[in-house]
Amino acid sequence: MEQTPEYQYKIASKGKRLLAHLLEGIIYLIITLIYYNILGNSVDDYLNREVSVKEVLYSALASIFTGLVFYPIFSGNLGHKLLGLKVISSKSGKDYNYASDGAIRELLKYLGGFLIIPVLWLLWDKENQNLYDKVTETFVVENNIEERE
Repeated sequence: MEQTPEYQYKIASKGKRLLAHLLEGIIYLIITLIYYNILGNSVDDYLNREVSVKEVLYSALASIFTGLVFYPIFSGNLGHKLLGLKVISSKSGKDYNYASDGAIRELLKYLGGFLIIPVLWLLWDKENQNLYDKVTETFVVENNIEERE
């Protein structure tokens, strides 16, 4: 599906969604490495560490925090903002900009990443939705309304 005519937005391509996800991951990795360095550890220490349950919980909390902070501002996360994308409700077409909704969506994205299937779902979905988009009833769209001809 190229466009949602009822909402006048173009659905974001699979490539743009993937790139937004990668950019966001790179930003958070850089922030993590800077923080790790401030604590007096090297990048090698970070890369060779064993991942603990505590780190997984902190990452889950960070995803909730991301949704709480960025969705009210950008209707999406940092990757969406950098690529001119935003999240809208698939039911109403309105911006998905409530902090609690963003927190739930980002947490589902984070937790779903462990299962891989929700991430791969995007590859065959006609509306370019991931499984967490289906659950939260959202679309990721280009952030500009197209002119009707």
